[in-house]
Amino acid sequence: MNAVTEVNHSAQAELQRAFAAFGSASSKLTGAFESLESRVVRLTADLAESRAGQERMSLRLAAVIDGLPGAVLVLDTGGCVMELNSIARELLGAPLPGERFETLLAKNLLDPALMIGDIELRSGRFVTLSRRTLEGGEIVLLTDVTEAHLMQSFLARQQRLPTLGELAAGLAHQIRTPLAAALLYVTQMTLPGKDAPDLIRCAAKTAERLRELDTLITDMLAFARGTASMEPVSVNALLEQAAQWLRPALGQGVTLTIRTEAPDLTVRVNAPALVSAILNLATNAMQAASADLAIELLSRRAASGQAEIVVSDDGPGIAESLQGRVFEPFFTTRARGTGLGLAIVKSIVEAHHGGIRLENTRQRGARFVIELPAES
Repeated sequence: MNAVTEVNHSAQAELQRAFAAFGSASSKLTGAFESLESRVVRLTADLAESRAGQERMSLRLAAVIDGLPGAVLVLDTGGCVMELNSIARELLGAPLPGERFETLLAKNLLDPALMIGDIELRSGRFVTLSRRTLEGGEIVLLTDVTEAHLMQSFLARQQRLPTLGELAAGLAHQIRTPLAAALLYVTQMTLPGKDAPDLIRCAAKTAERLRELDTLITDMLAFARGTASMEPVSVNALLEQAAQWLRPALGQGVTLTIRTEAPDLTVRVNAPALVSAILNLATNAMQAASADLAIELLSRRAASGQAEIVVSDDGPGIAESLQGRVFEPFFTTRARGTGLGLAIVKSIVEAHHGGIRLENTRQRGARFVIELPAES
């Protein structure tokens, strides 16, 4: 009986220890769960706060981008517009969903072929284009430079005012001489006692002075206008056209030669304007010569690949001290010269993106070299 009692006591003690261990483990587990629950609550609050902060940062970033003074567009890997700010919508209009940026830009450009420097939009505004590759797409920045462009144009006009004033003063001086002569002859025609031969002579002199005025004004307008449309033309064809105009005007003792060193040379020009420039150079040579004269028209290719038209003569030439002024408007060494001929030639050549120079010659005569971009 004592043995059974001892066994019962031992089992009961073991069961109590087991219950005590279970209670302790349960209490620890409850505490751990409560601690974990508290941490989950804190993490949830932190995550919510972080999301709210990210949303605030996202909204702030969107507001900053939308408030930028330039147009910002975000493109995907296919070049389609994903996002854009209000300035971009103002400059380019609202794009269609998935519209390619190149298509959107082409619709708004005044001339899609001109993508260098300041780009002019159909709206009349000027922008500069910058692009940067990003992971998963591209970002495009269009900066409105209309105000700067207008300021540059204004400054350029201001800088031209002194030149225009000089041109106006020179033109007034040039007009006054033939006009005064014409008025003198008209006054003589009104004097009593004039017979028919005298009236005819005065009328002829008056008409001659008025023609000088007409030539002067025509030259001035040509100097202001420059050239018109361009097209590919053979350089030798230009020289032949000039020769056709020159040959009937050649005086006694004047010869004209055409020589070519590049038979297939082609340039993109306004043919009538460039032919008139060549004629002007040749006519100057004939007006400066008082005796026999040889004029040569030469076409050649420069070492740089450019096309060159050389108009040379064996006349009296141009004094070295005056060679730096020959292209100045209204500068002339002839009593009846307008001083616009070579200035017009220079204006025409520069309008063709070319240049003209006067080369020194060791012997008599003058040599003008017109250099133009050659067609490939």
